[in-house]
Amino acid sequence: MPLTLTPIDHDDLCHGWRWEIADEADLARKVAMIALGQYRHVAQILADIDKKPAPTRKDTAAAAIERFKVSANGDPWHRDGWIFQTISWIAAHRSEKGIVARAPHAIPAHKGFDGMQLRLDKKRKAVTAVVIFEDKATDSPRKTVREDVWDGIRALEAGERMPELIQETTTILEAHQVHFPDLDIYDAIETILWDEVRNYRVSITTSDTHVKDDSRRKLFKGFDGVAPGKAARRRADTMHIPELRDWMDAFALNVITQIKAWRDDV
Repeated sequence: MPLTLTPIDHDDLCHGWRWEIADEADLARKVAMIALGQYRHVAQILADIDKKPAPTRKDTAAAAIERFKVSANGDPWHRDGWIFQTISWIAAHRSEKGIVARAPHAIPAHKGFDGMQLRLDKKRKAVTAVVIFEDKATDSPRKTVREDVWDGIRALEAGERMPELIQETTTILEAHQVHFPDLDIYDAIETILWDEVRNYRVSITTSDTHVKDDSRRKLFKGFDGVAPGKAARRRADTMHIPELRDWMDAFALNVITQIKAWRDDV
């Protein structure tokens, strides 16, 4: 598997996972598959369902490769943010089996929620939680959390993005309805109107500053204030990358190599 996930508990503040890259080539291969539009195949692999990948057209591969390039006047943060969102989607499937997740964003710098996941009850008939992702690839993690992430969660707690949240949830449920025929979409939508059902998953890159558990806890200081209630509502994941930009540049080239392995004519 591409990632090793270690559970971390910060008492009443939050809980979550520390991500470590176990196989960078495998991680690049799965990111490449998602860039090629084959996210369902990746989900099946992560669920231990072996399935032969679909063939890839030359133009599809060429278009996917362009996602990992940065033009002379381009903003690498858009590319890097999309890469990290994609890794976050992979991590979500690694930490919880059988999740109902929204498909990854198809392009960098896509507006909207970074990611979403639904938790269902044991009978798969009702939604018990809507998990909203905040994925940030940054070299200033505490500043990003304090000035960006917390503001986004406050807005959601105040109900400012409820129409968008309802629409996204409906889309996820409709896409998965064939797997859960007994699940009532209208009841599910009513469920997400309750505050305690909205959970948050903050995933962020860290440097050497926030590697140890004590410093990691300080990174998420204030989480219980912006999203009050049970600690189960507050998940905080980290991925340690000491030299973020250099790593992203090298990883993007690795993904391109994986794409070219499918098509040697691009």
